[in-house]
Amino acid sequence: MTLTVAASAWQIRHARGDGDFFGHMYDHVQAAYDAGAKVLVLPELFVLELLSLAPDVEERHMPEFLAQWSSAIEDWLLRISASSGITLVGGSYFRKAGHKRFQNVTATATPQGVLKTYAKNKLTSYEREIWELQPGEGLATLTEEVIGSLICYDSEFPEACRLLVQSGMQLLCVPTFTEDRYGYERVRVSCLARALENQIFVAQSSLLGTLDREPVPSTYGSSAILVPSCREFPDGSVLAETSLGEEGLAVAKLDFALLAQIRSGGEVRNWADRDASSWSAEPKQVPKRAQDAS
Repeated sequence: MTLTVAASAWQIRHARGDGDFFGHMYDHVQAAYDAGAKVLVLPELFVLELLSLAPDVEERHMPEFLAQWSSAIEDWLLRISASSGITLVGGSYFRKAGHKRFQNVTATATPQGVLKTYAKNKLTSYEREIWELQPGEGLATLTEEVIGSLICYDSEFPEACRLLVQSGMQLLCVPTFTEDRYGYERVRVSCLARALENQIFVAQSSLLGTLDREPVPSTYGSSAILVPSCREFPDGSVLAETSLGEEGLAVAKLDFALLAQIRSGGEVRNWADRDASSWSAEPKQVPKRAQDAS
């Protein structure tokens, strides 16, 4: 099986109304459609573009303000996925999770009319302390295309991806939002590691641009389709990548038969050799006293 996948590099625009925001989403879907993609990954918290409609909203109230579009985003993803034939990993947005409580959520919509959501489990200090977000609990089940997703920081924890791969995932989608090079490199290196240790494909999508204030004073990143480090794939483990800091799409055709071949007969077989029982920690050695040794 082959599958053409696109990862969006989304540059924040000045929205004069929510129609501009949904129009921006449509532009990326149209570009993915023109490129022949059957999967499109959008970035983490692309909904922050709508903050231009409320320049005076306080930081701590931003999740509540933006959560009013959660249902509209989910409905849009379902409708456009059905009409375009593209599975949409809809970046992430805020959704209500109880009285005055909100979560950072991503939704995956399929052309068959299925919508699956999961809330970010591991929150950054800003998400906990300023936005006071509620963490998610657990991961979403997979789509029929063996696609799974982890939002940004969640991808930095190997156990999360391992659970999804054990359930059949072969394409990990990672919507991200990183303000500086340090954050970007943490996520990019983690995505490369997840591709290597599980021998899977990874599509990372980055939020770009600025609101000239918190929570987006700056951004740093690019979007890419990543692969395991094997001679069958390009040097650097990158199939496609957008230019740093520029809007666009990284598009690549993924060959799952080749991936299966690498897993079963490659020079290294990280996935097959993962058995934790082959590892043991040496018991802590208590040094002898000097007089005991003499």
